[in-house]
Amino acid sequence: MSDLIFPTLRGLTYPITKTPNHSTITQRGLGSGIPKFLQLYSYPYYTLKMVFEYLSDNNDQRDDIHTLMGFYNRMGGAGQDFLFADPKFESNEVNNQLFGVGDGTSTSFRLARNYGGLVEPVFGLVMTPIILINGIPTTAFTWNTAAMITFATAPTLGARLTWCGDWYYRCHFKEDTNDFEQIFCDAWELQELELETIKL
Repeated sequence: MSDLIFPTLRGLTYPITKTPNHSTITQRGLGSGIPKFLQLYSYPYYTLKMVFEYLSDNNDQRDDIHTLMGFYNRMGGAGQDFLFADPKFESNEVNNQLFGVGDGTSTSFRLARNYGGLVEPVFGLVMTPIILINGIPTTAFTWNTAAMITFATAPTLGARLTWCGDWYYRCHFKEDTNDFEQIFCDAWELQELELETIKL
């Protein structure tokens, strides 16, 4: 598991496509034709497609083409996961987001975020979050980059656990190959870069 963060580049352009992926079993009654649906995922994984119309090429390791192609190769194409914050579509910050309720025995909880009323788990974290128990900040916990919080002592029954901080999608590149195209002497483009989010 890699905790490298996808680079921010100037050449990213609209449209960005974000596709929620679900899995549902559908059956119809033989006699009635009435459909029945069985939802298999409690929350989706996402496919993200991006276009880079301009990637600078200054023959410098820090320019856009070296940065993006280098990152892609470091991940081995689809071989490793990484962290991604959508630069245009949504904020990756939460404030007083509920992520659990104490039961008096559990000490480990995964952070979560709310999007349009659906609370989804978070799988990427790079900085220490602010953790609150019943609205009171605490430092009696440890955390990891997969966004798991472990309290030193189990929160009491009914205690509301909330957090503030920045979260990341955990992604991998969907394909092992990609066509980086040089459009003139000091510029490249990438017509489609496709990512998939990962559940842990």
